Amino acid sequence: MFSLMANCCSWLKRWREPARKVTLVMVGLDNAGKTATVRGIQGESPLDVAPTVGFSKVDLKQGKFEVTIFDLGGGKRIRGIWKNYYSESYGVVFVVDSSDVQRIQETRDTMAEVLRHPRIAGKPVLVLANKQDQDGALAEADIIESLSLEKLVNENKCLCQIEPCSAVLGYGKKVDKSIKNGLNWLLNNIAKDYEAITERVQRDTAEQRAQEEQDKKERAERVRRIREERDKQEREEAERGGKQINEELEDANMPSPFQPINSVVTENEDKLKKEMEKKKQSEECQERGTLEQKSKQEDEEEDEEEEDEESERQTPESIESGPADQAKKKTKKLRLKRKNRIDPLRAEDPAKSPTPPPPPDFYGKPLPPVAIRQRPNGETHDVIS
Repeated sequence: MFSLMANCCSWLKRWREPARKVTLVMVGLDNAGKTATVRGIQGESPLDVAPTVGFSKVDLKQGKFEVTIFDLGGGKRIRGIWKNYYSESYGVVFVVDSSDVQRIQETRDTMAEVLRHPRIAGKPVLVLANKQDQDGALAEADIIESLSLEKLVNENKCLCQIEPCSAVLGYGKKVDKSIKNGLNWLLNNIAKDYEAITERVQRDTAEQRAQEEQDKKERAERVRRIREERDKQEREEAERGGKQINEELEDANMPSPFQPINSVVTENEDKLKKEMEKKKQSEECQERGTLEQKSKQEDEEEDEEEEDEESERQTPESIESGPADQAKKKTKKLRLKRKNRIDPLRAEDPAKSPTPPPPPDFYGKPLPPVAIRQRPNGETHDVIS
């Protein structure tokens, strides 16, 4: 009777408890059957499933749990985003393709990387050995040995359960019992330590958000710096372009060397007229100068003639006048002659000039005298006597 009352109280307590929210991550290599497994649990057909690009989110209710499953893509390029979902996960579902023996080592390395992550270590892990319906699929013991599952679990202190299954054999209520049993085991282990796992999830989520905010600020700072550098470069280029535009405007304002032919002809004619006028003026100036010089010379010659006449007409009185006046007149005449006249030299008569003696001959004796005779035509010749 007492045990019946205790069971009723515990049942009522569980019934009154609110539904617990649990987040799970489903990971594994590409083509392992993750999406087919999620659809089978959700009650949809697992056939004709396309590869997952990025991730897909599935919400379902399992007993007293409101479960959110993040189906993450298994390609090499997508595996880098898995770590962004570890902080809010309460447990992990790792799907293995049992029939793909060639990639079992890659599966082992990927599982080890997941379990060693600080935000996954210590959380319960469900391993689904999928595709057991295909030929050559590895058995449960072979998978444990190939993946070194015991070693990985002990190193990272994770509760682990492996379930061989086939996701394409049924869905909904007819889903493979191994999948259903494995999911119930995972949720029950989470429920046993729900408060501690929830506290850890909140702490990890807050740290991840803070880290994301920090990364966001750093990215914004990098973007700001890049924009400032780009704006600076654009301003410098704009300044250079403005200088070039100003230079182009200055060049445009300069007179064009290609002028119409009419203007060029008129300019040349004007230049020729100016040159001709300058030549005429210079010639007139030269003519004026020559005329002035001629007039001066004529005046001087007239003055000299008048002075000569006056000197000839001098009377005895004028001759007897003082020697001072005569000296003045002589000096005056000499000056005029020096300036304007050049008198020829007066050669003396050859008859009066003495003839030099003849030079001696080769032996030092004097040569005989030479007589000069005149011919009838007026020419002269020498005759040796």
